[in-house]
Amino acid sequence: MQVREVPRESKEYLDVAVDGPVDVVTLQVEMQVRLYPLRPDPVGWKTAQWGTDEDGQTVAQILIGPGSDFDLSAAPGTYVPYVRITASPEIPVIEGRPVKIS
Repeated sequence: MQVREVPRESKEYLDVAVDGPVDVVTLQVEMQVRLYPLRPDPVGWKTAQWGTDEDGQTVAQILIGPGSDFDLSAAPGTYVPYVRITASPEIPVIEGRPVKIS
């Protein structure tokens, strides 16, 4: 699996592809970004937003970098994004592609 690399000074959206029904974008989406190999923290979820990538794939996205909820600039390393979708009664958690903060 290819790891995306982001300079610690950069503030940008981190995307995670989400497969599901067309109406998935009407559901509440949250994300967190955790230092590998840590798993999601029950209280670490932040509101994310829906978008599409350059291929038209539905993605969950959240800002990372200085001044964001996930300012990883002081602790470079490999991080894993997690997406949580509230689709009552299901609440799936999706693990995204790792990102290396350099």
